[in-house]
Amino acid sequence: MNISAGLKALGLAALMSTAVAQTAMAEPTDRAITVALAVELDSLDACDTQPAQNANIARGNIYESLTHVSPVDGKVEPLLALSWEQIDDLTWEFKLRPDVKFHDGSSFTAEVAAANINRSQPGAMIEGQEIACLNLTQFPEAVKAEAVDELTLRVTTPKVDPILPLRLSYADIGNLATQQTAEKTTNPVGTGPYQFVERIQGQHVKLTRFDGYWGESPEVRDVTYVYRAEPSVRAGMIQTGEAQLATAISAQDATDDGRTVTYKDNRIVIARPNSFKEPFKDPRVRQAVSHAIDRETIVPALMGIGGNPWYQMLGPQVNGYIPGFDETEALRYDPEKAKELIAAAKADGAPVDQEFVLVTRPDLFPGSDEVVQAIAQGLQAVGLNPRILSLENTAWRVYLRQPFPEDQEGSIIMISHDNTSGDATFSFSGNYATCEGRNSATCNPEIDRLVFEADAAQGEERARLYQEAARIMYVEESTMIGIAEQVRLMMLGEGIEYEPNPLSGIEIRIADITFSD
Repeated sequence: MNISAGLKALGLAALMSTAVAQTAMAEPTDRAITVALAVELDSLDACDTQPAQNANIARGNIYESLTHVSPVDGKVEPLLALSWEQIDDLTWEFKLRPDVKFHDGSSFTAEVAAANINRSQPGAMIEGQEIACLNLTQFPEAVKAEAVDELTLRVTTPKVDPILPLRLSYADIGNLATQQTAEKTTNPVGTGPYQFVERIQGQHVKLTRFDGYWGESPEVRDVTYVYRAEPSVRAGMIQTGEAQLATAISAQDATDDGRTVTYKDNRIVIARPNSFKEPFKDPRVRQAVSHAIDRETIVPALMGIGGNPWYQMLGPQVNGYIPGFDETEALRYDPEKAKELIAAAKADGAPVDQEFVLVTRPDLFPGSDEVVQAIAQGLQAVGLNPRILSLENTAWRVYLRQPFPEDQEGSIIMISHDNTSGDATFSFSGNYATCEGRNSATCNPEIDRLVFEADAAQGEERARLYQEAARIMYVEESTMIGIAEQVRLMMLGEGIEYEPNPLSGIEIRIADITFSD
């Protein structure tokens, strides 16, 4: 798919019709590839595979989960679990795939699955030490997993959870030996088609094909992941043959020779003011932020084909998306309205002149530095006092997650948020929307109530409740301010066949890569 064809395919229907995982495998080869990524991973542990920088390497390659979300239609499919059944309101049973081996030769069993699931839960402790898995935002309340027999797993939820099989697609499975300690593993052992070879921090990660894999053997034998922060450098590696796949290519480096492919993965660029810190405790100041950002000018000018102006935190594939919101209710660009809101807040004693940091990462998305500078200029123009602070991932996360340090300054943090599941619970519950959400900087009891009710509902009622919660968050609270819907670009080397899909932003299965020459 070249650029012109790719842009025509970006509608949801066309995207879903073309985003088909390659399941017909050719014969295994002795060939190797190099993948150029924008940012280095920060963990190889099975319970840390939710962030994209970790998932791109580990998910679907080293590790697998009980279930998998289809990139074609969003349905939950069997993976390490062959089937599942809801026994009662709070209990599910999963029948597991037999004869599955880990890379070290040990067997995959219900006991191993239960240990992994329990280890990834909120508040999980081993020998008095909290594990603090990065995947725990997918489980807002802890579930309990236990083995019934060797291949039967029982999972009990604290309240009705109609999407538990979907949640478990985020619980990747490592061998039992690495799950009996709170320490994160640096030698990952999974059941996936590729096994870990080595990691040299700051340089590369290497994997090799696992000959004992339970499924079909992929074509690629060896894969090396390298990190190059500049999109132009990653693109250049494809042109010179140093790499065979490069992620997060910028629009200016795109080619029209069939090597650059485009896709959407429901990834939205968001600005999140911290309502717990000044000068953003007053909702009028947060609303002014939204009115001060000229998305309709900034996004086309600085992101090009890489983005579309956006006003929500979710894309249309997710049930919490509000149709027609942008045209009717969004806090659109209106600098005079922003100045009025700031003046009113100042008159009531809000410290609107106080300096705050506009926190970003250089690898957030291609062109992010320029977009953030334009946003800062818009904020300054209405009387606010931002200072841009560009951080690497670990330091950036300190501004993202609760608990926020007492001495931390006020902030607006730039986020690139994806929700590939289709369900808003993975964005709202225990994450960005609720009072106790790990990545939340707002506390509104009405939002909490709506999200709590939505989590137990199904179908249209579930969607309606999430949409009501989202509307409050966008308009009244203005704590998640949509900036742009990202269009992702990837570059492939000559002879490489790979069809990106809505999961490709976080999960690039090397088994889906084939050779055409």
